[in-house]
Amino acid sequence: MPISPSSSAQAAREVVALRLRDLRKNAGLTVVELAGRCGWHHSKTSRIENAVTAPSAKDIRAWAAACEAVDQAEDLVTQSLNAESMYSEWRHQVRRGMKHLQDSVVQFFHETRLFRVYSSTMVPGLLQTEGYAAALLSNIAQFRGIPYNDG
Repeated sequence: MPISPSSSAQAAREVVALRLRDLRKNAGLTVVELAGRCGWHHSKTSRIENAVTAPSAKDIRAWAAACEAVDQAEDLVTQSLNAESMYSEWRHQVRRGMKHLQDSVVQFFHETRLFRVYSSTMVPGLLQTEGYAAALLSNIAQFRGIPYNDG
């Protein structure tokens, strides 16, 4: 089963965040110390490390310099830009609504010959009732901030 584009984008963001956290820890710096060296508030450091806020290229270069790891900056910038590109593409896709996303996989569905489904948190699609599916889609759309009744 394909991985959700939003999950892939978030995972890519988290990899960058983890690498930045590792740089800070390897340099023996606290969140507050790193923030002081970079000239920003410590909450920004925390948001970046927890993949809540994506760092800019300037942020990454400052972070690497503060950790005396300038040699890793450009690789991290590239990795971060790739993650943000994935996220932007996903946002572009969902901006048109759930119907468009669902219609985009119809051909893939028709060509599929074997389904293997496991979910510990929800009923698999083929076993869902209409009411369950409607409530699930409504909650997902609300969570993502996208239109639900789009046609």
